[in-house]
Amino acid sequence: MKWIAAILIAFICQSCSLKDARHDGGIAAAHASFARAALLDAGVPKIIKARRIAGVGIAVIRAGQVAWTGYYGEQGPGVPATRTTMFNTASLAKSITAETTLRLVSQDKVSLDESIAAHYLEPDLANDPRYRRLTPRLILSHRSGLLNWEYQYKDEKLAFVADPGTRFGYSGAAYDILAKFLEKKLQTDFESIVKRTVFDPIGMTSVSMRRRASIDTRVTTPMNGNGVYEAAYTTTESDWHHGSWSSASDLFVSVDDYAKFLISVTNNEGLSRELAADRLRPSASFAGAPEWECIPDPSLTCPDRYGFGLGWIVFDYGTKKIVWGGGNDSGENAMVYFSPDNPGDAVILFINGGNGVFASLDIMDLIADRPELAAYIRQLIERHTHAQAPH
Repeated sequence: MKWIAAILIAFICQSCSLKDARHDGGIAAAHASFARAALLDAGVPKIIKARRIAGVGIAVIRAGQVAWTGYYGEQGPGVPATRTTMFNTASLAKSITAETTLRLVSQDKVSLDESIAAHYLEPDLANDPRYRRLTPRLILSHRSGLLNWEYQYKDEKLAFVADPGTRFGYSGAAYDILAKFLEKKLQTDFESIVKRTVFDPIGMTSVSMRRRASIDTRVTTPMNGNGVYEAAYTTTESDWHHGSWSSASDLFVSVDDYAKFLISVTNNEGLSRELAADRLRPSASFAGAPEWECIPDPSLTCPDRYGFGLGWIVFDYGTKKIVWGGGNDSGENAMVYFSPDNPGDAVILFINGGNGVFASLDIMDLIADRPELAAYIRQLIERHTHAQAPH
């Protein structure tokens, strides 16, 4: 999740084209079963116009069922967003990689605490003895000791900036190392591993971790923070070509399919009880991390513990938990959240636009079920942009 990059996108409030709301089925969609649906139908088109974003896809999940879905605005120039649209959800790819790994652990095919080096040697790191200490657990909880991507190093070669396991440090490159480890250990390509372990059992068919020609007409065209469309698949670092894939970024998926996945996650399918609990235990703390730290104020109650569990950000308030995942690039934003204290309840927000983080806050206010999370995100935005986030 290129979260800080999304926070730093300038807020621009001018007009853009918009479409009316569409409720075209989804998974057992029941428009009337979500009490705030009318507020979303009235409010989201205005948000699209004010925030200069292209399109939005939303799912509200209640008691393990999709209670409501809504699609607004455009998939691309002149193309409305619908249930067939595959949004680029950026770093939500990590949630798929994490769930794949955890289910393989439950199947005794992988251990969370085995050395990555036993099966895969990353060329840039192979001669550093600390590489032997790198494990799936440390990677999933973002304690690898690596920076996010190679381009952040002066020589564009990976190197440890901290000893593995000693502190939080968000890293997409580490997730790609984990994927290569799985390929070597299981002797098959990563895409096949994910399909066999997660996509097929859940019934996900409108999803891809790889750019391919067959989905080009369904994938969103990103809109930047100025309200201008960019070339599809463009990220802040590089252009994606057909055949390109990542375990850490650019997950192309429909709202319906990610809803299937999220329902499976909240039901703890494919995991032992112990592993399911471990997934939601914040082991990589945000406390002291300036980009993420929660600072109490009159409008915000900070959690007792918060940070990355195994693939998910967990806010532990003592009496309740909120679990959050997201993804951001220059032209797309995705956010999902759920609470294990309300089993089967979750929200999916997919936004085609560089100002999506602001739109997400607006939409969260309309849904009005997790004010603590919205308050935390507002604080991060205001701290890093020195501008007031929408209230």
